[in-house]
Amino acid sequence: MSDPRPAEEAQPDAAPRRRGPSRAAWALGGGGLALGLVLGGCAGLGTGALGGVLLAGGAGGGGGALGDVLERVTGGAGERSVAEALPDELPRLRALVADERGLDWEHEVPVRALDADAFAAALDGEEQGDAPSSGGARPDEGLEDDWPAGLDDPGDGRAETYAALGLTPSAATYEEAWSAGDADVLGFYDPEVDEVVLRGTRWSPLVEETLVHELVHALDAQHVDLDAALDADLSPEAVSAHAAVVEGDAERVAWAWYDGLDDDQLDAYDEAWERSWDEEASPDGEADGGADDRTYDALADALALFPYDYGYVAVDAVADAQGPGAVTTLLREPLTTTEQVLAAQGVPGASPGLAPGAEVPAPAAPEGAEVLGTGTLGLFPLSLLPLVADAEDEGYYLEDDVVTTAWAGDAWTTWVDPADDARACTAVLVRLDDARGRDDLAEDLAAWVEDARDVGAALAPVGETDLELRGCGDR
Repeated sequence: MSDPRPAEEAQPDAAPRRRGPSRAAWALGGGGLALGLVLGGCAGLGTGALGGVLLAGGAGGGGGALGDVLERVTGGAGERSVAEALPDELPRLRALVADERGLDWEHEVPVRALDADAFAAALDGEEQGDAPSSGGARPDEGLEDDWPAGLDDPGDGRAETYAALGLTPSAATYEEAWSAGDADVLGFYDPEVDEVVLRGTRWSPLVEETLVHELVHALDAQHVDLDAALDADLSPEAVSAHAAVVEGDAERVAWAWYDGLDDDQLDAYDEAWERSWDEEASPDGEADGGADDRTYDALADALALFPYDYGYVAVDAVADAQGPGAVTTLLREPLTTTEQVLAAQGVPGASPGLAPGAEVPAPAAPEGAEVLGTGTLGLFPLSLLPLVADAEDEGYYLEDDVVTTAWAGDAWTTWVDPADDARACTAVLVRLDDARGRDDLAEDLAAWVEDARDVGAALAPVGETDLELRGCGDR
């Protein structure tokens, strides 16, 4: 199994993290899935996407330093235009994707390459008359906001819950990072019109990488109804778990593409990747000192990266052990919990056949308190709690294992603090497989209680197998 790459990630203002594929974003569009690659996104594109790689801190927003960098990398790099390159390169990339996935193409999927303005218009459903690069219809609608809520979605009290646990400085900070925009999307596949749309009119390593990732989604969609799981009434954790398989599959093939590059191609890729980190260079090459000012939030980043980083490792492990056909099975029979995703990485003591999360009763709010929402926390956010003290400087990245392999389910209730309506309080009831699992988790979370004193972090055993967590944080 490949090493878990999440533990190797650098801080948001560090030098380039690593050489290799970028992450992807997944959003709903026009009543169906739209799957797209992003650079620089955090937890939320304005279209409701799950997230992507953070290059310069924060997500979204147009016209900033990162947007300028992306325009130079994808719009001005390369000797050939994408339209000129596609007749030669697209058959090769289609063949690579089919080989890695062990699937045949039922039909070719058209690809369009647009400049930054036209691409933004395509995302919004406001076409500017650009002709397709290789055929295909133009979408009538852009990416919509009806994406089912995942663990990164701040709605229904979830942002306040994270703040009350000390995972983010405030609900407002988390929401700002999550909803900051979609200016850094590099491409998407829209099954409503069955086409890939790329940002960037010049052929470059990053454009090629984006195309590989999106072709995986296009091929998967010919063999699996990727919408089926999302048509069900899924919990946020189930949405995130399913997304981890979809995006992890595309990331695995993107890594296979990367591993096949020769030395000259690797050098070209490195050059493009490093230029994408050049925050200070303006489009004319002059240093302007204008760093991207978009909000960065460590938790928003971690939850956004979960489907791509942890999904990649999980899918890669399954494919290594059982072959690409097992990945197709995972797409058809989606995982439903983050515990299942983490277990597929080979977490010590975890079984690959973990059951869905148990139904746990939501804790009661104080009488008369304004309830903001109820929901499920999930094993991944729970596992981040002991890292609260380090998150501001190092971000939230798990090492080789997680807090517990005995998680059975959980539920939270969050309400407005009756003593201060600028704050919210939460109670989380976590159910473990047995008393030993509960005691082990309590021991692991002792660091969280110590480090999250500013939110009044507290925990107490309930019954034989449950543990209740409490805290209050800024709204």
